[in-house]
Amino acid sequence: MDQVIQVTTSNYSEKVNKEGKAALIFVGDILAETGQSWCSDTVEAEPTIKNYAIPQLLQKAYTIYWCWAGDKETISDWIQIKSIPTLLLVHDNKEAIRLEEEQLFNENALKQFLEK
Repeated sequence: MDQVIQVTTSNYSEKVNKEGKAALIFVGDILAETGQSWCSDTVEAEPTIKNYAIPQLLQKAYTIYWCWAGDKETISDWIQIKSIPTLLLVHDNKEAIRLEEEQLFNENALKQFLEK
């Protein structure tokens, strides 16, 4: 995850550059009590995202942004993200592919989208 840029709701505008090829991965924040995301779908998708999607996207020269999307109350307030987790691929400031929730659980399903 060294090559992944960590982003929060407060620094999103200054850190994210969507020129060229960018992959924005929106996940629910970590709860201090449990050490895991409040979002069970994030917890389920995280291994597939980290072990498969990120290496594939880096190989394809994407800039990767790991976007901590906030808590349950603030999640829908920014960037038109309705579901967590969401993987948004952007090419020159235009949305190319959006994968949400269970689309990110399975490596084979994810592979179909990333090979396009």
